[in-house]
Amino acid sequence: MAIPGLEIPDPSDYSSSEDDDNVTSYFTNLPKPARMIDKLLNNLVDSAWEVISEQEKIDKDAQEARQIPVLNATKEIMLPARTNCIACSEDGLYLFLGHAHGLSVISTSTLTFVRTWQNERVELTSISCASLGNLTHLLCTVDDMGIARLFVHHMENIYFIKIINETEDINQRNICVKFEVSRRGDFGAAVMMCSGSVWLDVYRFPQDVWLKELEAKQATQSSWPTEAKLSPIVLVMKIKPPEIPAGTSLKSPFEVLQKTEEGTIIGSGQNHLISRHQWENQDVAFRKMFMKYLSSSSMRSPQQKEEGPSNCTCHFLLHEGFYSAPGETKAARDIPVALCLWWNGSHNLLQYLLLKKEKESEPRPDVLWPNSQEILCSAASACTRFIVLGLDGQLVTIWDRRFGCPYANIVIPGDSAICRMKLHLQNQLPVTPLLQGPVLPTLHLVLTCRSGDCYSVTASKGGDTCTVPLIERPADPSSSVSVAVPVSFLKCLVLLMQRNGQVSIWEMKDGAPVFILNLPHTHVLSSLREPVYVLEPVQQNLYLTGNRITPLAKVTESGEDESSLFIFSFSECSLIDDVYRVARPAVTEKETSATLFSLEEVCNLYIQERADSWKERNRKLAFQWEQLPKRAIK
Repeated sequence: MAIPGLEIPDPSDYSSSEDDDNVTSYFTNLPKPARMIDKLLNNLVDSAWEVISEQEKIDKDAQEARQIPVLNATKEIMLPARTNCIACSEDGLYLFLGHAHGLSVISTSTLTFVRTWQNERVELTSISCASLGNLTHLLCTVDDMGIARLFVHHMENIYFIKIINETEDINQRNICVKFEVSRRGDFGAAVMMCSGSVWLDVYRFPQDVWLKELEAKQATQSSWPTEAKLSPIVLVMKIKPPEIPAGTSLKSPFEVLQKTEEGTIIGSGQNHLISRHQWENQDVAFRKMFMKYLSSSSMRSPQQKEEGPSNCTCHFLLHEGFYSAPGETKAARDIPVALCLWWNGSHNLLQYLLLKKEKESEPRPDVLWPNSQEILCSAASACTRFIVLGLDGQLVTIWDRRFGCPYANIVIPGDSAICRMKLHLQNQLPVTPLLQGPVLPTLHLVLTCRSGDCYSVTASKGGDTCTVPLIERPADPSSSVSVAVPVSFLKCLVLLMQRNGQVSIWEMKDGAPVFILNLPHTHVLSSLREPVYVLEPVQQNLYLTGNRITPLAKVTESGEDESSLFIFSFSECSLIDDVYRVARPAVTEKETSATLFSLEEVCNLYIQERADSWKERNRKLAFQWEQLPKRAIK
């Protein structure tokens, strides 16, 4: 039954003016309550549009008022074709470039190429550099075919030492995935793969002998050779992925203590009274109890899990531990005493001693650092006291090697896995008379997730942590962060590079951009996913590679892109406030560390720190008790 005044009018083919009249008459014939509701709705919509327009105007005015400064490159250098990697010497005097035709050295003072090792069939993809002193640098390189080479740069000359994985039969050659060297060039670690197996080779480099041999060669030879016959390197150990501990044949605790020598090995899994049958039952019970968590926390397929570890990440450690392990020999301050590593898919961080009195045929970990989730990425401070692990489930654990316990446990917001992290130790505490550096310094951590999110995390004394989102999950994948690294010579600033080519400096505390680094309009980043760059702390420069925007036809004709090295100088930049500048930029984090050789000193220091922080801990405990009823499930 039709209600008078609410009939829907028939479609009309008249002009728009007649349609408007029909609509007007339709609303006019509505009952009075309906017209009142319609009027209220119209007023509500108009008010909403006014609020939105006013907010947009405020945001636009604020954006115009806050003009982000732009920093242009100060200098430009033409680079060889396909420059894939770059490294800087510790003193900031030289840059080492790996490109499609070999290795080149640039002097940062003159910005000229001083030497080049050229081979048309070699394209280097990674470089690890260590300073040996006396203008001598050790270079560990890997090319696109997985061949690891050793070079030494001495008195502006490049000497080729040897190929690490050289073999007569190319089909039997081991493929090198990563090749890294310790800070002073004492040790090197190479991840090797062959026929589905993966392992880590650890080498000892006789750098003192090399320096004497190079000086003798420099004095006797007038011409510049390309190769140097130096003393051979020593293979310290070959580390394979760990297996489930085997069952023991030991019958009593007394036999276990005899195997531990001094009885101070912690978490090695070497000496126990557990049989193989007990290991198997424990594994079955664990998987049955936590099956839903194991299946949801890991993103890998069952086939990938059966394949085993595919790679490993390692860090050389200085003498910052909280105990002295049996068989360990005393070392100088800058010589690594241990190597920590983790295998892909593992929950445990393993530590192996490098300076042992006796070598083992099958090296086993001397210390095991357990974690609740699978390790995805890691970072270590320059003093190697702190080791940061990014775990599955957006968890971050900071281990303090001095006390052998977690320094902080942090949960990152969001649901994306952590893929990269960088750590910077900020010295903000006075020097204590007992130690050479602060006991609990402030740690600045920058995290990048697979979804493109980027977070800044600050962990300080007392367990206080602060997480600030720098770039949240972008709607456009091209805005994802590809590089996020703290600037060591500027306080609380981080360098961000995005896949859309934007390079900028951000404030870590409030998550706001400070200024933008601008390449010339004729160039773009050489690689948007993995930019080739290096931050040099001594002269406070950023070296960044960029490719010239060239038409495809010209690129096809030449076969190679034209690339340049752009230099951004922060030392005299007027855009940086004095509050961000570091008084002594050349001082490394290593100088803030403390060397403790006595267990009694460590215990006294730990007790003193607990006594000094009891008020802060009680305040946090009271606050947590206040928050507990609010979060209780009703």
